[in-house]
Amino acid sequence: MRAVWTLAIKDLRLLVRDRVSLFWVLAFPLLLALFFGSMFGGDEGERAAMKVVAFDESGGAAQAFLARLGESDAIEIDTAPSLQEARDRVRRGERVAFVHVRPDFSDGSFAMFGRPADARAPVALGVDPARTAERGLLQGLVTQALFSGMTESLGDPSRMLDQTRKVRAQLADAPELAPQRRRSLETLMDALDQVSRSNDPSEPASEDAGGAVPMGEALVESVPVDRDRSGKPRSPYEVTFPSSIVWGLMGCATAFATTLVRERRAGTMFRLRVSPLSLAHVLAGKGLACMLAGLGASAVLLAIGVIALGVRVVDPLLLGLSLVAASACFCGLMMVMSVLGRTESAVAGGSWVVMMPLAMIGGGMIPLIAMPPWLLTASNASPFKWAIFAIEGAVWRDLTLAEVLPSLLVLLAIAVGLFALGVTILRRREG
Repeated sequence: MRAVWTLAIKDLRLLVRDRVSLFWVLAFPLLLALFFGSMFGGDEGERAAMKVVAFDESGGAAQAFLARLGESDAIEIDTAPSLQEARDRVRRGERVAFVHVRPDFSDGSFAMFGRPADARAPVALGVDPARTAERGLLQGLVTQALFSGMTESLGDPSRMLDQTRKVRAQLADAPELAPQRRRSLETLMDALDQVSRSNDPSEPASEDAGGAVPMGEALVESVPVDRDRSGKPRSPYEVTFPSSIVWGLMGCATAFATTLVRERRAGTMFRLRVSPLSLAHVLAGKGLACMLAGLGASAVLLAIGVIALGVRVVDPLLLGLSLVAASACFCGLMMVMSVLGRTESAVAGGSWVVMMPLAMIGGGMIPLIAMPPWLLTASNASPFKWAIFAIEGAVWRDLTLAEVLPSLLVLLAIAVGLFALGVTILRRREG
């Protein structure tokens, strides 16, 4: 074991001396985090229908509203049995957002009239913090569905009259309502009754004229998805730093794959082979060095994020497990990339050819929510997806170990499989 540690320390020293490799390991991921963090929430292009989950607490009053919302081509909506389940689906990244229809919801033209100043909005919207670009679009679609109900109600005289009666009953049961506001609302109800009866011959006309009232409080309230106990707003860098850490791990894997082929061409590998060290010792030392470099780069990036950019870690222990599994996975990738060619340029080029598509389909460059269904399925083959999800679970998604465990197992399985494959190919080449 001492020999393995000695070889690992030697490789780490070589990495520190290589400024180009250090750029890809530390500087490039940091630049990515700063860039995407500063522009977080910008517009995106066309995307697949956003998956939204709804929880209806209105006792059936919101069925028409949810049906109108589901008619949009931009939304694919389903329901959850509880508010906590809806919130958890978004927190785990399974849905873009949840729509909570509260018990006091009223569909139609009076959803916004007569509400006390301190009343809650009848609809709450919780959007995945990693999908800020979708927040405005979702709020617009939800508001549009609410006002569509208002338009339908205004076009139906009998329905309009029924709703004015309900509002009058609510006014009678609200003695604390200010007299001036009560008069304004009663005047509005009289005016709407007159308009409705003029369109419905079966109803007697009213002699009172009407006025107008300003629209009430906002109908849609944005609520947090994650269980943030600090009471402070989340930093956008908390969302971008997990992917930047994975980019740092990729830089480590590429750098060590190149050094391995360099040592083979320079004869260093041959000299190590004729020493008392076995090939297993040499490769174990290389793998340990790559893994330690990945953990070190992750620690440096996290330290910058925590100290300078307000990144907060929800579960440090889970983060440690996630970083170990992710580093091991990219160590396995390193071993496979080191046998992609027989020269440094071939391995370096081949490494980026392999890594860039994996990063693109795994959420390292393109958000998963922007991908079509077939590409979302393909993303399961990318270690980027599993690594980012595991790290996000510890940084801001507030996932439990049971929720992150499948991702950790996938990362470890990839690590073992790819490392074994790389060692097998290298043994055959070394003869």
